[in-house]
Amino acid sequence: MRGKELVETLKMRALPESSDDYLTLLKFLKLYRNAVQLVVNSIWNLDEVPSIKTLHKMFYSELRGFGFRAHHVKQVYTYAKAVVKASKQNGGRKPLLRKLTARIDRYDYKLDLENRTLILKLHEDREIKLKLLTSTERIRKYEDWSNYEIAVKVVEDKVYVAVYFKKTVMLRKSRTVMTVDVNFDNVTLAVFTPSGRMVRLKRFETPLRKILTHRIWIERIQRRHPKSWKFIKGVREAIKKHGDRMRSIAWDYAHKLGDRVADIAVEHNSTIVLENLNKLKGRVNRGSSFNKKLSIWFYRRIQFTISYEALERGLLVSYVNPRKTSSTCPKCGSRLKNNGGRILRCSRCRFTGDRDVIACINLLYRYSRCGGLGVPPKAPKGDANPRPMRGNRNEAMKSTNINLYKS
Repeated sequence: MRGKELVETLKMRALPESSDDYLTLLKFLKLYRNAVQLVVNSIWNLDEVPSIKTLHKMFYSELRGFGFRAHHVKQVYTYAKAVVKASKQNGGRKPLLRKLTARIDRYDYKLDLENRTLILKLHEDREIKLKLLTSTERIRKYEDWSNYEIAVKVVEDKVYVAVYFKKTVMLRKSRTVMTVDVNFDNVTLAVFTPSGRMVRLKRFETPLRKILTHRIWIERIQRRHPKSWKFIKGVREAIKKHGDRMRSIAWDYAHKLGDRVADIAVEHNSTIVLENLNKLKGRVNRGSSFNKKLSIWFYRRIQFTISYEALERGLLVSYVNPRKTSSTCPKCGSRLKNNGGRILRCSRCRFTGDRDVIACINLLYRYSRCGGLGVPPKAPKGDANPRPMRGNRNEAMKSTNINLYKS
């Protein structure tokens, strides 16, 4: 089976070996920032952002004159291009760089994880040594990984290093298909055999309501101080506290869910099928209440953690078009009608089922049409309308309703 590249970042504090090393690093970062700003200023008013090859011709000699090594120069104009491109795509103004940060190619540093040391080759053939502050447990994970780049930055006189690792993961040969339907209040997954028979069904509740509560508190604080909340320290801290809590809940849930879904997929040796929701926010507008939920819905984090944990275990992940998967009859293709709660019914063939499970079935059909694991175009009659899907919302998934997130 073919392999796929897995990338991960190890972030940690670092201590320069001497005060001279710190000052040398600080000088390098300021020089690096100024060089990136120089490139940004030069290409900002151009009709098109130049290619890397063109940037090399434009700036290589000039940047080398600053004392940079060859690979420093490449990182400078690569970073500048990314900054300009991102700003123009978002309709922003010309970027003004303030942070002291730099990306350094693997040819310009020596990393010794065992002794937790990092030697950086900087401008004008200078070298500095950093002591990495991290635990043995964190380092042990990357013993069989290769590192290809680092990022170093200084924030409030403290040095931070991020090491980028990669390794090739051999993908398993799939025997089943797991489809995952991500909703506001739950995440539903179903495992199917190549014949289309459903062998497992689970639903995980999401903490969206808890996150929404913190969002409401933020809005209340802002309404109470409509003109001054940005300038009062105590009010800003209160808003930040609720915002941090929202992010913490979302990431904690997403990581736990990713682990759980990947473990189930390993158990069944499944290919994981997810919905392609990349342009969801841009094409959906259903009123203020719906849009508020959508603005804090962390479906990207959920899908990212599921994809990452799956890849780490050697599982294949595929994305399909989610359009109308929750409103199309999986038996005859007609439009389903609401039959109370989350139960849908087809007026043409009388199919009845939970809308989340119906979405999982339709995702399976979409995947099979894209050349996935062999599945018939229509589910077997006995599996198309499984009994656990009948009745009200609680009855429909009584045996599979699991609350993953616990406060």
